[in-house]
Amino acid sequence: MSALLKISEAANLAIHAMALIASYEDLREFHPVRELAGVLGVSASHLAKVLQGLAREGLLESVRGARGGYRLARRATEITLLEILEAAHSRALGGMCLLGQPVCSPGDCVFSELSKNIESLLRGALGCMSLDEFVSRQSPFQEV
Repeated sequence: MSALLKISEAANLAIHAMALIASYEDLREFHPVRELAGVLGVSASHLAKVLQGLAREGLLESVRGARGGYRLARRATEITLLEILEAAHSRALGGMCLLGQPVCSPGDCVFSELSKNIESLLRGALGCMSLDEFVSRQSPFQEV
């Protein structure tokens, strides 16, 4: 079952970067990629690619230049974790084999109904959790 819930690295970065940005006091301020990457301990170039995608999807606003960076495009209370995962084009939701390796003929999987039920539960839970709620439950982000 771990294969079903495996979140891509890009989706993981998307959620954590959005949470980090949402945790800052001044939400009007733009945060440089290097700053965010340093706090998250990730590659700035990889993070930049993820953040550009989130900006294209309307979840972040960006400004270029020396004082540029990223900030939330909407309030954290209005953004769900499901939106972030979908914006990061995550394959974490649906279409994955519960056994980790599809060996069945298409349409013959004995777990297909179970997989659909799990996907539905996951989508429901992530669709109901706002970025703000996620941040408030994550103690490391409360100290930023």
